[in-house]
Amino acid sequence: MKRLVGGGVAALLPFTAWAAEPLWHKTCTKDGACFVEQFALAQPKNVPVLHVGFDLQGGDGKARMVLTAPLGVLLAPGLRLTVDGAAPIVLPFERCGRQGCDASAVLDQTARTRFEKGKTLMVRYAVSDKAAQDIPIKLDGLADALASLSK
Repeated sequence: MKRLVGGGVAALLPFTAWAAEPLWHKTCTKDGACFVEQFALAQPKNVPVLHVGFDLQGGDGKARMVLTAPLGVLLAPGLRLTVDGAAPIVLPFERCGRQGCDASAVLDQTARTRFEKGKTLMVRYAVSDKAAQDIPIKLDGLADALASLSK
């Protein structure tokens, strides 16, 4: 999957999670693996503050979500995800590299449906002991984007 590029946390800056339609962009690699993705960008310099990607795993087609937060986030709290204010899901960070720190989850059908029918995914990560960054990601069009991966 593509990873966000840039350094440091653009904490507490105004940001946009979308710029132009469509919200979800499909990308395929040379070997035919495809995924859909969306970036949240801090303004005014368009610094990436979150990357959200989905692909389909194996023959059963379960959706896998991979989130990449910028370097400099606190790792211990992980990522806190909520869809339309529902009960939060906490994902631990799995690894950090030059492009940022990743957390992922394979979605069962119930979770996938919640994401596909949802309006907003709110992602929170800690940027210091006393501050957190909340990033809204629009989920509009995700169902169609995921369906395009099985074609």
